[in-house]
Amino acid sequence: MIDRSSYQTMVRFFEENADEIKVLDFEEYFDILVAYVQALFDVGAYTKHSAMADVVIEASIMNNVHVYKGINLYEKTLFQKAASLYNLQRYDESIHILSELLKINPGDPNHRAFWIKNQLRKKPAYLQILQGISIVLFFTTILIISISAFYIEPFKPEYQEQSMYLRNFMFMTGITLLILADGSHRISIYYQITKLINKSKEKLKRSN
Repeated sequence: MIDRSSYQTMVRFFEENADEIKVLDFEEYFDILVAYVQALFDVGAYTKHSAMADVVIEASIMNNVHVYKGINLYEKTLFQKAASLYNLQRYDESIHILSELLKINPGDPNHRAFWIKNQLRKKPAYLQILQGISIVLFFTTILIISISAFYIEPFKPEYQEQSMYLRNFMFMTGITLLILADGSHRISIYYQITKLINKSKEKLKRSN
């Protein structure tokens, strides 16, 4: 008897006996397959999991397995595949899967939250540019502070006030750019997710 609480054991068992498992009756094969794919996810084998998740989905569709042990296996497997892709930093693929899940079930808060999380990890070009400018401004601020401390204060005290104003201007401009960049990115994401959910809800209403 396989100890299915031991995920490594499950992974080894399946991979060492794959040929024998494939010729079992479908119910036995599918039970072991689902346990194996779940084990891959739980041990963090995300590349293998993202590939094998498709095998579970295909088998469940071909054999009309909609509910497995009281859960919607199709949605669960897709969601976990999206999580694996996220951990592999394949954000666009993860977002695509989550978008499809939201079209099926637009009211699911987990799908919505994870869709947003993926989008926040992506860095559009404009955001990278603004963040880069902010970093330059912060380093410039540090440079001005150093020049002020080691040169202006001891040798040119008459320029100390101008140095302070310039330092503060550079620092505040950098902070402002960071806030504006992050804020605009988040607003864009929330606009997109709201639009996607509303559109999905309207489509489901029309189909009903």
